[in-house]
Amino acid sequence: MERKEKHLLSHAAIYLAARGLPGIVAFLAIPIFTRLLDPDDLGRNKLVEATVTMLGALLFQWARLSLVRYLPAFKDDPAKFKSTLVSATFVMIATMGVIAAVACAFPIGKAQRMVIAACWLMLAVQALFELCCEYTRSTLKPWRFMVLQLMRSCGGIVLGVILIKLGFGWWGPLIATLAGMMFAVAWCYPRDWRDIRFSIDRMVLKKICVYGIPLSLTVALANVVSGTDRFLLAGFKGEAAAGLYSVAVDFTGQTLTLLMLVINMAVFPVAVRAWENHGREAAQIQMRANASLLMAIGVPCVIGLSLLARNIAECFLGLSFRQAAAQIMPLVALGTFLANLKAFHFDAAFQFAHRTIYQVWIVLFVAVVNIGLNVIAIPRWGINGAAGASVLAYVISIGLTAWLGRRHFSLPFPIGAAARVLLASGLMAAALYPVRGYLGVLAMAGQVAMGAVVYGALLAITNFMGLRQFILQKLSPPARAEVIGPATEKSAAQLVEVQ
Repeated sequence: MERKEKHLLSHAAIYLAARGLPGIVAFLAIPIFTRLLDPDDLGRNKLVEATVTMLGALLFQWARLSLVRYLPAFKDDPAKFKSTLVSATFVMIATMGVIAAVACAFPIGKAQRMVIAACWLMLAVQALFELCCEYTRSTLKPWRFMVLQLMRSCGGIVLGVILIKLGFGWWGPLIATLAGMMFAVAWCYPRDWRDIRFSIDRMVLKKICVYGIPLSLTVALANVVSGTDRFLLAGFKGEAAAGLYSVAVDFTGQTLTLLMLVINMAVFPVAVRAWENHGREAAQIQMRANASLLMAIGVPCVIGLSLLARNIAECFLGLSFRQAAAQIMPLVALGTFLANLKAFHFDAAFQFAHRTIYQVWIVLFVAVVNIGLNVIAIPRWGINGAAGASVLAYVISIGLTAWLGRRHFSLPFPIGAAARVLLASGLMAAALYPVRGYLGVLAMAGQVAMGAVVYGALLAITNFMGLRQFILQKLSPPARAEVIGPATEKSAAQLVEVQ
């Protein structure tokens, strides 16, 4: 078991590097664009991004999720499976193109032709790009995944800054991201997708639709939970309020969500392979280890983002965004953690049991609750009300998922590991609390370093996932074969007795 945990930590570390480097590059977009765009322009940009994200999840998420789940099962004939996925994706892209063209013909659409065309093109390229990324993840090729992500993030920032300087305004980052994804798809095609043909196998399509479409609805509705607050804020308080709120949410997404996503990307395919090769019990054991890693990453991040919110905003955000972001960052961090824990751990119960339709009903109910909470809270408390409503919605969501999911596939939760994480995080918070008021880049570096050292040391002391033995083994010199005399025999006996 200890050997498996070490392998799991190493595998997660590879994905941390593969996803982390592009994530750092994408993270730079937040301080850069908050200094180049005002809240109104950034609000428009984020509303378009939220629209594309929700439509992409609704229309194309089923293909990406099915690729991760079923590619190991089609190892004898992967070309048939891949061809069905890509062909079905192109059919959806063409269908959306026709709908977009019809929409542009109506009077209400004529004024927004450029926006509609841009949204369709972004949807199409993003669907192909995400399919390429999921294939590299499913085939356990993290470095190729890193290259794809770097192409999108680097292109989005460098070209985005140039386009903003040239006067494209809030359109600049959208066009730049689109160009980066198109280049990545062109680079990936001859390496991973050359064997595909335009053909759809009906049995394969039926299987992946039964599994994937409920998940697409789930993800789309989850995006409703996380995205409608921006539209409601724009409606009640204006686009500037949506921009201020989006910056805090996106900053948290580039940190907490990125780290938890890296863990899930590394370990969930391992759990799927354990299910396919060794059955239910092996998958349950693997999911226990997965949940331990998710807790170990998520809990200290929530505490750190909450305690250091003021200095984080001071160091990373433009002047117009700092005060608002610092106010809501603790609530956003908590809600993001709950949403990720649900998506990356508790939702797996329905996915392993092929009961993904239950996820749809849960998220549909929570989406309706979230909209109602936002309608009540936003007029009264503004962006703080939106953040609080999201936390309540995620609490309801994770509670319903955990309760219903165990009826279909029992996911063991690591109580002992969670207790170690909470203890280490609490003592880390005690160490950071007295220095939370210091501001500036140097103060931030010291605060992060202090928190990391305290937290890591306490995890080692409490032997989280065998970490203490792993460190001692690395530090101890290799054993040497020696002839043991009487005195040595006595010392060895005493050592064994002590151990």
